[in-house]
Amino acid sequence: MSLFKRLNPLAAVADQAWLSLLNFSISLAFIWGSTKTEYGYYILLIAPLVLVQSIQNAIVNSPLATFLPAAAGTDKKNIQTTAASLHIYLALTCSVLGLLGLLAYGFLTHFHLSGLLMVGFTLAIIGTIARESQRSFAYVQGQGIRAFAGDLVYGVVLLTGIGLAMAGSSLSAGIVLLLTGIAGLVPLLTKLAQFEGLQTHVAPLRQFWSCGRWALPSVIVTWVNLSSYPYFAGKSLGLAMVADIGAARLFLMPIGLLMTAWANWYRPRISRWFAAGDIAAIRRITYKSLLAGFVLMATLAVFLFVAYPLLEHFLGAQYQGLRPLVLMWLLFFAIGFSRNIYMATLMVDANGYKILHHITWLALALSLPGFILFSHYGALWVVGVLCAVELLQVLMVVAKARQYWGRPQAEGISPCCN
Repeated sequence: MSLFKRLNPLAAVADQAWLSLLNFSISLAFIWGSTKTEYGYYILLIAPLVLVQSIQNAIVNSPLATFLPAAAGTDKKNIQTTAASLHIYLALTCSVLGLLGLLAYGFLTHFHLSGLLMVGFTLAIIGTIARESQRSFAYVQGQGIRAFAGDLVYGVVLLTGIGLAMAGSSLSAGIVLLLTGIAGLVPLLTKLAQFEGLQTHVAPLRQFWSCGRWALPSVIVTWVNLSSYPYFAGKSLGLAMVADIGAARLFLMPIGLLMTAWANWYRPRISRWFAAGDIAAIRRITYKSLLAGFVLMATLAVFLFVAYPLLEHFLGAQYQGLRPLVLMWLLFFAIGFSRNIYMATLMVDANGYKILHHITWLALALSLPGFILFSHYGALWVVGVLCAVELLQVLMVVAKARQYWGRPQAEGISPCCN
């Protein structure tokens, strides 16, 4: 094994650590260099970017991770060119819909939309899809170093722009969104010479849709379940409380990004093991990952409980007394971590995507009434609803994943083609 291949897993971990530091730095920039209201606006507009990423994962990235590892020759090339074209079509479509959605939101809520905010939000959608596209291609081919290099360039450009904005006392949600879009496009500049034009092929499109038709509604409902809370909190509690919820979540960002790193690295491998009938390997990595994750989170819980009074000083005078909210977020991530680990077992064929689709709709029946009924009681209740939604989902996902482990695989089952 070459040195670069040995370094790829380490690069994947370094990549997520870098993204964690980057997101943490952006939030600190708002906390130190802007108002609670501006930070609240940023959190509200970041939520749609999370939805865009989820849609991209459902339509392109997840099917790509399912099919590309097992493809060869012309099939492999067709899958790659089709995926690249879908990324571009998705960026154009989502940017237009995002701008229209923002205009509608401004009209309904009487929220003043500056030209900078509209341009920044639109470009942020395009840049986010561009960045995720290069990462997905890198990780599905086991090229952690390539993914890390792209995110390193992205982060340097973004942080440089934010630093200049802070120096000029002009940091705002619009500025950061604009910089997010520009920074997301920069890593792809070196790939322009390799672009062969928009190409889609029927067979890969059918394969992608066999998974995407279940994943797409699932991720939209999941976004409502787990990422729409700023809108309910903002309506019931105000933008300042939205900022408090976002600030409290800062300390748990590394866990969320480690979950993404795990999925980027192991999901393609789990698909390969499932196709080969190696259920033992899937079970083994699931248990090892759960053990490592829970040890890490237990250690973090003790650290936050003891050291939070010292950490609180970094947030400044506007953000005090958030330790209960931080610990509630930790509980949310602990439950969500389990769901994500077991969910990888189901994301190996169309039936698994269908199962996850149905589970998310059941969770919706809990999340929407929960947010509507309990958001006005305070921030702890908002995150408490999120914990309940995750707990419901993890119980069902674990049960279904264990059924998959008991399925006979000797004959080899073709992923996403049932």
